[in-house]
Amino acid sequence: LKANGASQVPSARTIHDHNAALHDMCGIRTVQYDGALGHKFFVNSLADIISQEMANPRVRPYLHFYPEDAGKAVSEYWHAQHWHENADPSLVTPLAIINSLHFYVHEPAIRASGHAIMPFRWFLRHDGTIAAHAWPLRAVSHGDETGWIVEEYNTVDVSQAELVIPFGSWVASQVVNSLPSARCIFGSLLEPNGSVTPWTRTDPVAGNRWRAIAGGAPVYSFPIWLYCDNVSGNQSKKWNKHNSFLFSPAGLPRAHLQQEYNVHFLCTSNLAPPLEMMDGVVQQFEAAWDTGIWAWDCVHQDHVLVIPFVTALLGDNPMQSEFACHVGQGGKFFCRICDAKGSDVTADGSGAPEETHGHPAGISDGGSSADGTQSPARGWKKRNESMQEMVDRMTRFVRIGNLRTKENTLWELNAMVTEAGQVGNITKIKAHKTNTGIKDTFLDVFLERMYLSYKDKSGKVAKQNALDSFKHTLPENMLSPVWRIRGLDPHADTPVEILHTVLLGFVKYFWRDIVHNRLSTNVQKKELLKTRISSLDISGLQLGRQLLEHTLVQYAGSLTGRDFRIVAQVAPYVLYDLVPMPCFDAWVSLCNLIPLVWQPAIANIDEYIVSRLDSSIHNFIFRTACWTPRWFNKPKFHILLHLPAHIRRFGPAVLFATEAFESFNAVIRAKSIHSNRLAPSRDIAIAFAHNNHVRHLLSGACHPFHDSEQSRKYSLVFKSFTYPGAGSSLLSAMQVTQVSGGKSLLPCHT
Repeated sequence: LKANGASQVPSARTIHDHNAALHDMCGIRTVQYDGALGHKFFVNSLADIISQEMANPRVRPYLHFYPEDAGKAVSEYWHAQHWHENADPSLVTPLAIINSLHFYVHEPAIRASGHAIMPFRWFLRHDGTIAAHAWPLRAVSHGDETGWIVEEYNTVDVSQAELVIPFGSWVASQVVNSLPSARCIFGSLLEPNGSVTPWTRTDPVAGNRWRAIAGGAPVYSFPIWLYCDNVSGNQSKKWNKHNSFLFSPAGLPRAHLQQEYNVHFLCTSNLAPPLEMMDGVVQQFEAAWDTGIWAWDCVHQDHVLVIPFVTALLGDNPMQSEFACHVGQGGKFFCRICDAKGSDVTADGSGAPEETHGHPAGISDGGSSADGTQSPARGWKKRNESMQEMVDRMTRFVRIGNLRTKENTLWELNAMVTEAGQVGNITKIKAHKTNTGIKDTFLDVFLERMYLSYKDKSGKVAKQNALDSFKHTLPENMLSPVWRIRGLDPHADTPVEILHTVLLGFVKYFWRDIVHNRLSTNVQKKELLKTRISSLDISGLQLGRQLLEHTLVQYAGSLTGRDFRIVAQVAPYVLYDLVPMPCFDAWVSLCNLIPLVWQPAIANIDEYIVSRLDSSIHNFIFRTACWTPRWFNKPKFHILLHLPAHIRRFGPAVLFATEAFESFNAVIRAKSIHSNRLAPSRDIAIAFAHNNHVRHLLSGACHPFHDSEQSRKYSLVFKSFTYPGAGSSLLSAMQVTQVSGGKSLLPCHT
């Protein structure tokens, strides 16, 4: 700057000091964790990031905190089933403020008709008014005492106009003089003629616990999409694996979710595996679930309490399998969502080898040839299936099996822990994993340590004594931290990721098969394919660039998701007489399916899924089978069957697509490249923490201060910054003002 004649250039020391001061005042913390598996890693504060989002005028006005009843229309997450029905009721927004009265879920309330109800979930109607799903309360006598029975088998919808008296005003109201006390709840009825079960959702005397914690402040839930992936930290082709956790607010509209601005970094490490880092992330969630996150609401200009919850775990298929404690797509039970089974036939007729070796049927995601050829795993001889065995396997493959459940998987994992407590069960545990499709990579580390503790001992008694002594050094909970995420079922809440399943799955498989197999030896047809691609009129496709026919054909093995998106739109127009008709029919069915998968707004969810998406998926599967059933060696063809259920649960598939997160990998790589690489987890986390407070300030966000001294220092920092040559304060419009409670605030400027 000085060489170019710039004046008033601050020194590097001054910039460093001011940056540190700003970070102390409105930055986010970077927290160090000593992982349970022995690795040290750093996580940026989830609470601080959420607080900044609530104070950011470029984000907060677009956030949604309640599910919305849009009828059959579904275009956003808050229209879908999950927030309406499946999300943990203790984590969704517990409060509705109606006529300045605070109504909490799981607290008795009085309707205008005089009847008592128990709201258990708030939602917005299409006109913007709030309503409640509620259970009727029945007044009963028990000895000399009168109280309430909650009829949980009967759900009623109550509009905001009907709610008149909340729990907090019950005693003072004259309307309830003849009614039992709101603090006397005998229990619940789950069936009309069933027995009464104890009421455990709240303390009937104190009411909803968030009432006392909030102290009269508004309380909102903050759903997030939690994402994990690995990326190389090198600029070269040498792989330097960094596992990273990112998230985006699920309460933002679809258009905002696709912006890199709304992707937030939590942590990364080139040493700690994903589930070890998730342990630190879950600890932050647990702290937030216990006390909430205080933030400044820049829309209502007030302090609010925020409760975060995880909507779904996103990532590619291997990462989602790891989240779900599943063996992966190479296992005999290759689906993380259901118990669909591949082949378990080996040369000697015994079961398949352990999941890390795959199995003879070739259920894997490698290769892209329609002939389905694959080298058998080392040490295992492959024998040909009989016709009936193949028919049985294909029948299982194209059907959804029994859905996996959180409870059953936990039971199986605890059974493995019990087996590991006795010596000589290592083979039994491996067979258990193979025969159930369940594998917890976090637990595996401790199981391996248990085995090593007695491996070198002689005699069964000595081995057992060594194992018993070692067990005292193990943590109380050795299972994956994913099971501690409240309200999350990793089997149901790892939705089908359409980027890797469709574009980098079917389209990639089919296109590589065309170029590398069908046309590999026919130079004339390859040139004809290039000519047709270059001759297409693509003005209606809005691609923003010309088709590079040489790239799409010559480098078919190195294309990206964006390239395959183009291929999916033009393939039927260039392949019609270059491939056999069954192959072409499969291409046409795939190209008909893709627009339905990427449909951003659904007018009628039932018609869309039953009449269009389901039928298109089954047509695609049928046409592929007519071409060659060897494609069904690839598990993604089965995983696609679960997509309709995930769209009904979470909304349009583009909401849980990972393109925005994948593009953010370049930012993480840049942070790694421009560091000294001595402590990547710490340095990259601190760099992103710096980015967060710069983003916060440049967005014109608010920041509350707890004392006047802190706000005075903040003002001094800003006054010391000047525009080069201008002599005016860098952010002179930003003045610190007092807010209620003796706190100070930097106001928003849009």
